[in-house]
Order: sequence, then C-alpha cells, then structure tokens
Amino acid sequence: MWLYKAKQKDKETVDKVTVSDKVAGKIAGLGIKLQQLFAEKMNRVFMNTDFKRLKIILIIFCICAGGYSMYLIAKSVISPNRKQNSFEVQQMDVPKHFDKTGDENLIPEAYVDEETWQQVKQFRNYMDSLKQKRRNEYDSILQARPGLMDSVQMLEQIYLSQKQK
Repeated sequence: MWLYKAKQKDKETVDKVTVSDKVAGKIAGLGIKLQQLFAEKMNRVFMNTDFKRLKIILIIFCICAGGYSMYLIAKSVISPNRKQNSFEVQQMDVPKHFDKTGDENLIPEAYVDEETWQQVKQFRNYMDSLKQKRRNEYDSILQARPGLMDSVQMLEQIYLSQKQK
C-alpha cells in the first residue's frame, strides 16, 4: 500500500510539471502569434510605400528615438536639483580572498601515508600490466571509472610533494 502511494505522488508531480509546461508553452505560442500578426500588419501597411518614403520614415524614427535618448541623458546629467547627483562613484567592496580558489584549504589536509602510498604503487603497477597484457579489461575499467587514473596521479603528486617538504 505504501509503495502505491509513493508512485502516486511521483505521478502527481509529473502531472503538475506537464501542466505548467503546457501553460508556459501556450503563453509562448500566444506571444509568437502576436509577433507574427504585428509583422503581417506592418507588412500590409508599408507594402505599397515606395523606397524613398521608407528611407524618410526610418530617418525620422531614428532622429526621434535618438533625440529622446539624448534628452533623457542630458536631463539626468544637467538636473536643476544640484543636491542630487546623477552619477556617484562609490568605492567597491573587494572580498578579502578574491584571488584564492579554495584549493589552498584542501591541499594541507590532503595527506597520503606510507601504507596508502604502497597501495597506490601496487594499483598503478597492476593497471600498467593490464594495459600491456589485457587491453580490453583495462579499457573497460577506465570506461566504468573515467577519473580513476587521474585520482591515482593526484595521490602520487600529493605523496611526492609531502616528501619534498
């Protein structure tokens, strides 16, 4: 009985997701349909307009839009209220550790003892022998565990860096 309830809850969440997806799809479809209708209407309006008139309309539109933009910029820079600054330069807060990746905290904790090092060496030798003698088995292991040899190499690097210190 309790298994059935869990399956039923999963089905309800799937139904909710699909309903919301359907609604979003209909809204997007409506937006696209409105765009198409507007484009068709504008095509009908300007279909019989000659090329020179279209150029003039475009130039007038650009002048009006550009002029309005210039007006808004000038109004914000040259405001009659001098107490309120349009643009104010503030100092940015820089985090203390902005140039740190966080790996610095992990590396000191990473420690490979002698026993683990011996196991890593044995495993490396085993994988090398598989690579030379039974290539199919070696490939299947790497396919099942793609980052395995990278991890072994990282352990070796950690151990060797410990020895240098």
